[in-house]
Amino acid sequence: MNSDEPVRWALAGYGAGGRTFHAPLIRSAAGLDLVAVVTGSPDRQAQVRADDPAATTVPALEELPALGVVGVTITTPSATHAPLAHQALDLGLHVVVDKPFALNGAAAAELVAHAERAGRVLVPYQNRRWDSDLLTLLRLLEDGELGRVHRFVSRIDRFRPVKSSWHGAGAEQGGGVLLDLGPHLVDQATHLFGPVRSVHAELQTIRPGAGAEDEVELHLEHVGGVHSTLAAGLASAAPGPRLQVNGDRGGFVIDGFDIQEEQLKAGHTPAGLGQEWGVEPESAWGRLYTADGHRVVPSERGAWDSYYPAVARSVRGQAPPPVDARDAVRTARILDAARESAARGAVVPIPETG
Repeated sequence: MNSDEPVRWALAGYGAGGRTFHAPLIRSAAGLDLVAVVTGSPDRQAQVRADDPAATTVPALEELPALGVVGVTITTPSATHAPLAHQALDLGLHVVVDKPFALNGAAAAELVAHAERAGRVLVPYQNRRWDSDLLTLLRLLEDGELGRVHRFVSRIDRFRPVKSSWHGAGAEQGGGVLLDLGPHLVDQATHLFGPVRSVHAELQTIRPGAGAEDEVELHLEHVGGVHSTLAAGLASAAPGPRLQVNGDRGGFVIDGFDIQEEQLKAGHTPAGLGQEWGVEPESAWGRLYTADGHRVVPSERGAWDSYYPAVARSVRGQAPPPVDARDAVRTARILDAARESAARGAVVPIPETG
């Protein structure tokens, strides 16, 4: 591939995920050209034409190679992620897979093995590694501000008392908070603090009519000694802190949610906002606590806009993928263990091979 030519990319799915969270980032990415959207819905085909008249709509993945497409992002209902990714790999395409990467660890491992056999780049969509709050925490850890960390708490609290049709889906179809928000929380924790030795989890269904769990809490023991508490829910009217971490030199806490989601929902893009993209207001900055007191810590700029340019470099063979697909296998196996733990009411070990 000519390194001067944009990588011709496609998007499979144009619901809220595809239209709001992927298309603007792909269109803004240096090195990528969004040339096609795969959707069989006439309404969504019309949305594509309104949003991007230059993009072609096609009803099936099989039509992408004839358009010169070399890669596709899968952002369709959860249960279809792995089957469509396999299909795309069979067509010779590179693939980005939205969360959940697969419905379980075995399916995730099978998908990674397929990509290796096909010689294609397969990348989990873990954009929240580039959240402002996580990048700020990484900076504090690298600077030694917290010392040796022993406790990490990460929460995604939302209040949606009336369930959506999707969150009414059963767990076997990828419904529920464990597979919706759990992949982000687990990936961030392992990205920060490494492999996990064991999991204890509680899964609850709070809202009437919900087809799967809508409140989850996971307790992870990392091999390195850190204990992570991860919680997410759709029935949490009073939110807790987004991130809280404590070490032997200090602690850090940050409230609220990374601004990039809000910017995308408001119709903004990295290309349109430029240097204002991902910049948190001072009112959203976190606080560092030490024996000498506490101070406000300026937030790093959120950098979801770095993900797709990194995908383009990887497809060209210029750099490794921005997220290793094997990390998604480890995340899926931890989520499997969480479901087993909740069912048995027991701590479940994670095999070293996982």
